[in-house]
Amino acid sequence: MAARSPRHLADRPVRVRRSRPQVVFLVALLSIVVVTVAIALAAGQGPARRGAAPATTTPPPGRAATTTTAAAGRQIRPTPGNLLQGADFERDLAGWTPLGGARLERVEGGTSGRWAVAVDPGAATPGPVGPGLVRRGLASAKAGTTYEASAWVRATVPDAQVVLALHEEAGGRVASSDTAAYGLPDDGWRQLAVEHRARVPGSSLVLEITGLDLTGDGRLLVDLVDVQVE
Repeated sequence: MAARSPRHLADRPVRVRRSRPQVVFLVALLSIVVVTVAIALAAGQGPARRGAAPATTTPPPGRAATTTTAAAGRQIRPTPGNLLQGADFERDLAGWTPLGGARLERVEGGTSGRWAVAVDPGAATPGPVGPGLVRRGLASAKAGTTYEASAWVRATVPDAQVVLALHEEAGGRVASSDTAAYGLPDDGWRQLAVEHRARVPGSSLVLEITGLDLTGDGRLLVDLVDVQVE
């Protein structure tokens, strides 16, 4: 018994007859397609695509060509839970005020992003509070809760000192406070911190950052301030 053909081959092929005008039309259509493809291939090898050379920009007359690269420093990463807004000083100095006769200025060269705040002692006279900056009204303190404030700081002169103070204000007076003092042996960035356990219900948290021994033209730079509930 002969093997059965597969279903798709069971039907006999049907011959299609075409008239002479139809044959002429098909040949012309095929010629047009061949010419179109040839033109497209020739255009694809032209100067616009040749060599895949990167685009270049010619600097204006009198200016040397420069290369811009991304900064290799730390990237800005918002800290979850930070009680401060704009603590990286990338936008402004809103909420911060000077201490001890200092002058505050946003300067380039922060440890994260582009900007930091510089504390310039200027003509500050010796007093109970050194030149620095303060941020009041951080939050309403909850008694028994521990708060931690940290900041990246650097001094432009060696052997300076920085003091971080986190305290509670009630009725316009300091009700409770904790301070932490650090030496800055060189001009590198350092992250420093101070902790405070709140004792007065409903008091207002205040953060002070002051610099000492900023000799000559020395300044204190501050960046990335962070206040957290522990």
